[in-house]
Amino acid sequence: MTYGVFGWLYASWVMKMIEDEGILHQVLETQTTLAILYGVGTIWILLIAIIFTAPVALMKISLNNWLKSDMKAFLSIFFGALAFAIIVQWLNYFARFFVLLASAILVKLDLQTLGLSRWLSQFFLAVMCLGSFFGGIVAFNYWGY
Repeated sequence: MTYGVFGWLYASWVMKMIEDEGILHQVLETQTTLAILYGVGTIWILLIAIIFTAPVALMKISLNNWLKSDMKAFLSIFFGALAFAIIVQWLNYFARFFVLLASAILVKLDLQTLGLSRWLSQFFLAVMCLGSFFGGIVAFNYWGY
């Protein structure tokens, strides 16, 4: 349901962008703009479903070597503070991101509790998230627009 609602909200945002004749719409045709914006949404959903729900052990391995240098640690603190400022500035968008991430993590945990392997649960999670997202888009185009 979470990804379906997000698909509905995303489709309404896309239609508003096209009606307001945003930057993409001034340069490209309507169908091309729709394809690009829905493609970006699809990539975003796949990133949430696959990459951001990766096991913490994979992230820990990649960060151990990074923080051994003082310069790299300083850059991490600098970019962390910048990310925090951006999150506070656009809290509404990050709240939606965290709700999507939490629902994906919960579904992945449920699938792994059922006995599915990590890769199979990752595949089913991506399919369910994309299916719900596109279902929300179709529902908005059918009933909401």
